Amino acid sequence: MIEDVGEQAFRVDRMLTQLLRSGWLDGVAGIALGSWDRCGPYEQLRPVLVDRLGGLGVPVVEEFGFGHCEGALTIPLGVSAELDADAGTLTLDEPALR
Repeated sequence: MIEDVGEQAFRVDRMLTQLLRSGWLDGVAGIALGSWDRCGPYEQLRPVLVDRLGGLGVPVVEEFGFGHCEGALTIPLGVSAELDADAGTLTLDEPALR
């Protein structure tokens, strides 16, 4: 799950590059991209996301509806789930709350 608020495309580029070079994205099974509220026009940000994340060889779903946006979805962390990039779905394998 990756999203941000109020960052220009060049700053998102720098942050993703740091995550890649530091190894933080090694072994990810998929990436869901949330809202990019106040990050400029999405058509300027999207090429950065494609360039930085496309080489990982994992499913990437964009505009997933979580983050700093109106009506944002709540995404539980630490719960096993299946990301289907073709369908644009995230299916939890277990309840988010116990």
